[in-house]
Amino acid sequence: MNEAAAKTLQAWDLRLSPESLRRLELFSAALLERNPVQNLVSKNDEPQLWERHILDSLAAAPLLRRLLEPGALIADAGSGAGFPGLPLAAALEEFNFHLLESRARRCDFLGGAAAAMGAGNVSVFNRRVGEGGPGSGQRYGAVTERAMGQLENILPQCLNILSVGGFFLAWQSAAQLAQPRPAVDAALKKAGGELAETFSYRLPGGTEGRHILVFKKRG
Repeated sequence: MNEAAAKTLQAWDLRLSPESLRRLELFSAALLERNPVQNLVSKNDEPQLWERHILDSLAAAPLLRRLLEPGALIADAGSGAGFPGLPLAAALEEFNFHLLESRARRCDFLGGAAAAMGAGNVSVFNRRVGEGGPGSGQRYGAVTERAMGQLENILPQCLNILSVGGFFLAWQSAAQLAQPRPAVDAALKKAGGELAETFSYRLPGGTEGRHILVFKKRG
């Protein structure tokens, strides 16, 4: 972890244990090792992996600790290269994580990275959100989604796998929030959810704010 990342975590009042930091470094090493052959992140992002991806994932850690009780089960929808699921699993050892990913090769990477980290609170499932298969009947205390496309399309699927009163956390850019999105409003109403809060933060070197929309599933 570099100095900019350490200062950002301090500003967020997010204290990571030595074991959590060790697991994050092991995840970073695993990703950088596999990136040339699997294109997990842009090559240009490699020198700024902490600033652009790991910190962006960890921004949700204080939220999840406030919203959920220890022992809660969290799904990471479309986990891809492991963001935000694996950094959050490293930081939040009191929660359990299911990483849901439709691409088999990405699942191979996720499983290998979790094993290298010693992340016993992580399970990987090769399936889409809402698709059948192992773990498909599970209901979650929270679902995270960082980069899966149009929010109006994924929002109903993520709310559907939540327990009543559970939370869906969706990462959004300032540009995304600046535009009216009636399709998102309609999808949210139809799915039986509500916008509980918008959490805003800034990454080191970022030119604009980042946001996590927190949706709650109504009874």
